[in-house]
Amino acid sequence: MSIGKRKRQKENRRARRDAEAAVPELTDDDLAGLLVEITVRADCEHAHTRSTSDGVRLIRCAVGASVGGGCPVDCERFERRTVRGYGI
Repeated sequence: MSIGKRKRQKENRRARRDAEAAVPELTDDDLAGLLVEITVRADCEHAHTRSTSDGVRLIRCAVGASVGGGCPVDCERFERRTVRGYGI
């Protein structure tokens, strides 16, 4: 028996064991702990925008401070965008 076949069999056994395991129940409190208000703030110096070919406008954080598609409300990297050296 080849090494590759043994690895596949081992993976299949592990997958069957995982599939038989019970799925834990989630409560509203569990979900509330997962939800965080996030967005990329358009008034941040690090926010960059681009448009896709189908017209969708995307805003993303240029310094990579965002998590899960956006920045936390109290992002420590936030800098107010300036116009010609003057704050808005």
